[in-house]
Amino acid sequence: MPKAPAALLMLLGMLAMPAASSAQAPGSLGSGRAPVPNVRAPLPQPEQPSAALAPVDNALRSGSSDATEIERRAPTAGAVGRVVNGDTLKVDGRTIRLWGIDAPELVQACERDGRSYACGHEAAAYLRTLLTSVTVAAALEVACAPRTNDRYGRPVALCRLGDMDLGAEMVRAGWALAFAQHGRDYAAQEDEARENRRGLWEGTFEAPWEWRARKLGE
Repeated sequence: MPKAPAALLMLLGMLAMPAASSAQAPGSLGSGRAPVPNVRAPLPQPEQPSAALAPVDNALRSGSSDATEIERRAPTAGAVGRVVNGDTLKVDGRTIRLWGIDAPELVQACERDGRSYACGHEAAAYLRTLLTSVTVAAALEVACAPRTNDRYGRPVALCRLGDMDLGAEMVRAGWALAFAQHGRDYAAQEDEARENRRGLWEGTFEAPWEWRARKLGE
């Protein structure tokens, strides 16, 4: 049999190549690497906003003027306090000036029967007597309702022991004067003490505010 020409053999070999190629596994890229699946990773979920804070009372959140005002106006009640002087008490550790009155300072002296005496100490002693004489019989507490603050930031309050207005009793007994800077709430009690020559009115004295102005420059 005659040999096929070389050109014919080459043509037959080229025709056989597609068949061999088609025998490869489908999906093979022939690069030696596994195919990468076309899968999109899920996007991260956005953070949820934090829950809103509960509302806070404005007076407490401000922390200064409103809260201070609330505290200043709040009534004070407590066991019988310590007498500081004729118009000042300590109630549950708080120093409170009695509203509407002015009593001699502890170191202030007045005159009676031509002699000097410690009217400041006597005024304080009388206020102490008011507190102890009533509370021994009935266990009452001092209740104070603040009206304002004095120049030192201390509360100035209307204080009662049961039904007794301590300021009114001090003026009625003549151991304190009605304090004009707070008004004339106790003018009637002062007139009564003057007419009956009680306490300070039994002798001669300098008004406490005048004494402070002269001695302390207030």
